[in-house]
Amino acid sequence: MLRPRAAGALVGITAVVLTAVVVSTPAVGADDPPGTDGYERTARLTTVGKPLDLLVHPESGKLYVGSDTVAGTTGGSLAGVYVVDPASGNVLNWVKTSPGSTGAPAQLPGKRLAGPLPGDGVHYLVGLRGIAAVKDGDTAGHGGWLTTTTITQAKAGAKPGTVVVVRGTKLEEVAVGETSVTVERSLTLPAAGGPLAVDTAAGQIWVADNTNSLLRRVGSADFTPDGKEIQLAAGAAVSFLEWDTERGVLWAGRGTVLEAYDIATGELAASFDAKPGDTIADVAVDPRSDRAFAVWQDWGNPPEEGDGVGRLAVYDTATLKDLDMGAELPGVNGQLGSSSVAVTPGGDSVFVASPSDASLTVFRAPVPPSPSGSPSPSDPVSPSPSDPASPSPSDGTSEPSPGDSGPDPDPTGSGTVVPVDGPTADGNSAGGTGGGGAQTTTGGGSLDTAGDGSLASTGTDVLLPAAAGTAALVATGTAAVLWRRRRATT
Repeated sequence: MLRPRAAGALVGITAVVLTAVVVSTPAVGADDPPGTDGYERTARLTTVGKPLDLLVHPESGKLYVGSDTVAGTTGGSLAGVYVVDPASGNVLNWVKTSPGSTGAPAQLPGKRLAGPLPGDGVHYLVGLRGIAAVKDGDTAGHGGWLTTTTITQAKAGAKPGTVVVVRGTKLEEVAVGETSVTVERSLTLPAAGGPLAVDTAAGQIWVADNTNSLLRRVGSADFTPDGKEIQLAAGAAVSFLEWDTERGVLWAGRGTVLEAYDIATGELAASFDAKPGDTIADVAVDPRSDRAFAVWQDWGNPPEEGDGVGRLAVYDTATLKDLDMGAELPGVNGQLGSSSVAVTPGGDSVFVASPSDASLTVFRAPVPPSPSGSPSPSDPVSPSPSDPASPSPSDGTSEPSPGDSGPDPDPTGSGTVVPVDGPTADGNSAGGTGGGGAQTTTGGGSLDTAGDGSLASTGTDVLLPAAAGTAALVATGTAAVLWRRRRATT
């Protein structure tokens, strides 16, 4: 027989356990994912070398990544152009070979993606003066090199098969062939040319003049300035231009300020300031969602030059207001290169390249909550750890990967996809490259699938289903009562 004190403990513990059972037993829809107001980081890809530039092809929908090798990688260079399936994150193709400066093929970084090819593929820059074209399925890029002056800017030309480039004070239209490139038209600018923006449909080109602090428009029909100029507000040099052709707005990155200029009025329509230590790195405009996605890049070295955390910001292109739907980017800094951003049509998926840690972060658009009811065969299921990893384009030989650049804590890990759990208390992401982050995992499923009861990472935190949690509570309460009873009888 239990003493009154032990009986009281049993009653109390039983009440706690029953309360826990009531609270932990979900009703229909209780496991529904909560709605979110901002874009959510869902994965971090480390299979594309050191990403330098991104482009989602407007027709094929494939993600193209121009990359360099990763310092410390063993087994060979990771440079080239990667073709990625945006839905799954799988690498569809890796084109390593590009035209070399002597005409001989060579493995070179895909420095900058100039623009899309018709149907599929991209034009990209190679070395100091090389221009090449490649599409999914190709084994090598084709094109050639210009002579003398270095190419500093490049965009797809209004004429199919051409690229508009800036070389010093020259604005040139270049035709890209199978084994050569040819300057078809050339214009001498009043001063050294800066970043470009091209509307291929309207046949117009905007080129920044950082010497005179203005933007100058050039007609592609006659390849001469048409007299339209926009005087820039006081500030830093323009580092990039992005043209929202639907709204008639030019987005200009200028150090710690992102500006939007109305082409019709020639006036500054909006400006956005950086947080301390940040600079604007890139912007991608999505006309379907009426949103512009900007990457703000931190310069690290906290606290003198920032906090070591960049951010993704989302703006309404109609109102030119910050939608407050962005997210932090821990570890995205500008010390090893400028970040870039790309978005799928409709704004469902956003990709941010980080040269500093050789990664590609994937964001998904906010998803409102919806009743789940009982699971159905169509419900998404988390990929099993035993599922095959992303197919790696290879010729049968072992290719180097970013996972080869250092010791792999998990011998079975292949370094393809790291699910992102979000920032931890110390500001680092559990899926980051710092100590204590989640180990690299593999998975062949879609990046935005996550079944109930699955693990979000390979770290030590484990979430139990409600039934398991209740069982644990009951077991704990029972053990406590038995221990108390044993003491009472001794």
